[in-house]
Amino acid sequence: MQLFKRSSKPISGMKKALIVTGNRPTFREILSSLLLVAVSGALILKMFSFANIEKFGAGDVARSDIYATLDLNIPDTVTTEARRLAAREQAPNVYIYDPRAHEKVTFILDQLFRKLEGYQELRDSLISVNGKTQKTETEKQIEVLNKQYQEELSSLIPPAIFLALKDSKNLENLKPLLTEMMDRLYTREFAEDHNNLKLINGEAVLADSGKDQQYLTKGFPPVVDRASLKKFVYSFLRNREVVHNEELSIIFALVNHIVIPNYIFDKKMTEASREEAANSVEPSYLRKKTGEIIVRKGERISPVAARFINEQNERLLANISSRRIVSTLLLLILTVFFLYRLSVVFQKRYVRDEVPVFLLLVWCALAGIVLIKLSIFVLGAVERSVSLSVLFKGELLFYAVPYAFPASLAALLAGGIPALIVTLCVAIILLLLTAGNIPLTLFLIFSSLFSIYILRKQSGQSAVLFSGFWLGLSHFIFLIILYLHYSGNPSLEWYGAALVIALAGGFFVSAAVTISLPTFESAFRITTDIRLLELANMNNRLLVDLSMKAAGTYQHSILVANLVEAAAKAIGANSLLARVGTYYHDIGKMEKPGYFIENQRTGDENRHNRLTPKMSSIILTNHVKDGIKLAQEAKLPEQIIRFIKEHHGTKLMAFFYNKALSLQEENGEAVEESEYQYPGPKPTMKETAILMIGDAVEAASRTLKAPISAGKLQNLVNRIIKDLIDDNQFSDCDLTFKELDLIAASFLRSIAASFHTRIDYPGFDFNEENAELEGNDRSDKDSESSGDGNGGKNV
Repeated sequence: MQLFKRSSKPISGMKKALIVTGNRPTFREILSSLLLVAVSGALILKMFSFANIEKFGAGDVARSDIYATLDLNIPDTVTTEARRLAAREQAPNVYIYDPRAHEKVTFILDQLFRKLEGYQELRDSLISVNGKTQKTETEKQIEVLNKQYQEELSSLIPPAIFLALKDSKNLENLKPLLTEMMDRLYTREFAEDHNNLKLINGEAVLADSGKDQQYLTKGFPPVVDRASLKKFVYSFLRNREVVHNEELSIIFALVNHIVIPNYIFDKKMTEASREEAANSVEPSYLRKKTGEIIVRKGERISPVAARFINEQNERLLANISSRRIVSTLLLLILTVFFLYRLSVVFQKRYVRDEVPVFLLLVWCALAGIVLIKLSIFVLGAVERSVSLSVLFKGELLFYAVPYAFPASLAALLAGGIPALIVTLCVAIILLLLTAGNIPLTLFLIFSSLFSIYILRKQSGQSAVLFSGFWLGLSHFIFLIILYLHYSGNPSLEWYGAALVIALAGGFFVSAAVTISLPTFESAFRITTDIRLLELANMNNRLLVDLSMKAAGTYQHSILVANLVEAAAKAIGANSLLARVGTYYHDIGKMEKPGYFIENQRTGDENRHNRLTPKMSSIILTNHVKDGIKLAQEAKLPEQIIRFIKEHHGTKLMAFFYNKALSLQEENGEAVEESEYQYPGPKPTMKETAILMIGDAVEAASRTLKAPISAGKLQNLVNRIIKDLIDDNQFSDCDLTFKELDLIAASFLRSIAASFHTRIDYPGFDFNEENAELEGNDRSDKDSESSGDGNGGKNV
């Protein structure tokens, strides 16, 4: 049934409520595009070490022949360290030779005996002067003299040796004897420990402290050390009549104290000599000429081959030229440009929401690239630091990266076509990021396509998480296909490892989408189907409050939602958004439910009868403002709040306006039409425009009197839509006459179904029964009022 002239063009004067309709990007879009190019460019240029060779580790199997693309020289650390260690071991020890040690000891002996002789002379003079009569005084003076000489000789000998020698009567014999002993000792030389006197390769370095020179020696004289000093002293004094037996220990103690080594091992200079010898060794190198094979296909990569590969990668990274940088940036700019143009083409046909598609896709791609790079970094760190099975090492581990994340996010936020656009963009960037890794890029494309497919009808957070399982199974299939194509026949163990990696990748995608989805919804003010289904739950607090406080409004909202949902499906609008928005469009009536006719019981006085038309219009207008306030307090999405704002548009409250006009002559007050209009705005979406029509149709249909024919219903729907068009209520949305015709037909079917009739039940006249019940009820009340002595109640 055609109610209006069919046309696919918008109604005259209508404006499309779309964010991007022209060819000029906004400042935010330009800034976001530059950020995407900058971040992607930085990651790509840093990864250019993989331009010609994939990264391998020792023990991996080469999947193809790997050649040196330039002359390579890598330090042969094993050989170099071995040569340096040998040089250290062959470096001779360094000894300090002190030619003045004998002279120093002779000087000490001379000083010591002169002091001892001086002491004995002073002591003897004190005894001779004082005599035996002043013995006590003499002892005191001698004691003072002892302390004086003991302090003077403390730098030469210990006090015990002084006390042992001060009264010796053999000093004149001991001095030449000890001098001769030192001459004999230093003829043989003296060292602290003869075990420290070692020749390395028959050589040692002597540093002459007297001449400040160093020279090599081929051997050492038969030195005396501390361990053999006592034997030397006793051997020298044997058969010497001038030495008494009791003086032997004193002489040894004296000699052991004053003797000075003239061969001293210098550990610090020796270590410096060894370090110098090690550093003088030139490093050894392993070399590969350009074109020379590093490792052949199928061979295990040795540690040396792995070092050649890493050296080549580092050289390639260091040799990034300005030409390569410019070409990379141009490719990225071209990719973003096509992303923008495809977004604009899609935006012009986008009828679901006021979603800034290009800006959204840029941020989906940016978040995806960053997450992919971060995941690669983390998995690489795990591979290096954790002991994993060989099957989980290498490239297989990196298939757990959530490559389908940007496409999945875009599919839930904007739909399948935008998700395909962002998949193309991310695939190009990944191809540049991995320097042409075809298997990974193919894996990203197939993973994204399957994710878009399984998410097309998913609803609810749990469903998104569960979809990760199916995505993981698809990953497993993709991995098998890629392995068969590029590598060969996988082993049974490989299948198990691939299954674990694939399921982990699917879980990572669903987890990342679940975590990031609320942030993107809030940032771009997008209401996804997942959020709408949560709001459609009748146990939502606002809907429960509406059913309790304004039951009539609640029932009205349910009926209108059914009408609006069917009409939205008829024209291809978002039927879920239309239904959920309709549930909440009249929540403001909870504040004053009794002033709205659907909440008034039969027989109750209409409260507006006692109000002025102006006051009634204010109350009706306030239900929109109150609804917006309640919705904002409940943090409903902006697109749901638009249903509250726009479902009356700027329509005139004709009943109260006409009533005010009729009273104008009596009270003499001027009547302004604007005071009896809803504040608006007019519908800016197809869904809110459908609600405006459905709200009016459902309310007006209740005024129809039986019998209700199809003609009456058609006239009702036709008249309401025509009045709204004449009132210019659809000027801000993109409804066409063709779509209005489909909406009218849908409403007509739905309203006609609600006014169906039933046949009478045989033997029952429900109207008569109701009359009897009413009569019985009246008689009961009369009986109660008359009473029978029991308080007006029947016993």
